[in-house]
Order: sequence, then C-alpha cells, then structure tokens
Amino acid sequence: MARPSMAAQRREEILDALEACILDKGIQATSLENIAETASMKRTILRHYIGNRDDIICALSERWTLKYSQQWQELLTWLPKSNRALALVDSLFTTRTKDMVNNTIIGEAIFSEAKRLEVIKVHQQQIMHEFIQHLISEFSGQYPAVEQEKIELIAYGIYSNYLMSESLLPLGMFEEMYKLKQSSVLLCEQLVSK
Repeated sequence: MARPSMAAQRREEILDALEACILDKGIQATSLENIAETASMKRTILRHYIGNRDDIICALSERWTLKYSQQWQELLTWLPKSNRALALVDSLFTTRTKDMVNNTIIGEAIFSEAKRLEVIKVHQQQIMHEFIQHLISEFSGQYPAVEQEKIELIAYGIYSNYLMSESLLPLGMFEEMYKLKQSSVLLCEQLVSK
C-alpha cells in the first residue's frame, strides 16, 4: 500500500519554522539553514517541498493572505445585525494578546519583503483591497443614503488607523492605539451626520 504524501504536512512544518525564526531573529537575519534547523529538516528537504528562501517567504505570505480572509469571514459572521459599523471598528481595535503581537510581527516581516518580491506585493494589495471592501460593504449596507465617495474615504481612514495601530502594538503604545480607535469611531460617526 502506498504511503500518503507528506507534502502538505512538511509544507506547514516549514512555514511554522519560518514564523518561529522571524519571531526569534527577524526576517532579514533568517537563513535557509535557520529554517531547516528550526524545522528539524535538512535544507534539501526544504528545497524539495517548497524551494529556496524566497519561495518559502512567498509561501508564508500566501498562507497569511488566506488566514486574513478567513479571519474576515469569521468576524463578519460574528457581527451583530444592528450597529455593525461600530461593532466592526470595535473588533478591529480590540485588546491585544501576545499571539496578536506575534502575528503583527510576522505580518510586518512579510510586508517588508513586498518591495523585493512581487508575489508578496500582490498579496499585500489583495489584503488591503479586501479590508477596505469589507468596510465599504458594511458601511454601505448600514448607511445606504451616504455618498459612496464619503464611505470610501472613511474606509481608507479606518484602514490607515488600523495599520498604524498594528505598528504600535509591538511597541506597547496602548494609549496611542486607543486614540487611533477613537479616531476611527469619529470617522464612523461621519456616516450618520448629514
């Protein structure tokens, strides 16, 4: 009887190892040797299942792009039937856990490679567009009388606040993060003002 393919499992182990290396050393200092050692594999195994260092970074970017989409679907399902806009903003700027800090560090490391690797640039653009489109959709649904251009500008403002808040998270700048949340709440209030 043929043994099932280990490709999917090995791929996940390699990507898990890259995440651990990013948290330990940063992405710039992480080598293929570091990833292999962390994954308890030989470099040739890494190359066999994913490829070189850049291929592994791109695969991690793909994993995180899918993860962000799944998180959005879960969040949208969780939102209440009324006051969705404020509930959405509240959930985007919730209290942060150690896992969230680690996720931010990994996400920012992947983002830093977008200048160098076109695939990651495309993933980052996809993440941004999805984020903004979800905001626009929710705001348009709750406030159908508001001009689309105003909704779009508010969505971009909240997205910018969210990115800044995420950047401040590893620095522990919680008061500043709270102000960004309040700024986003003020932006949402513009949806109800005439």
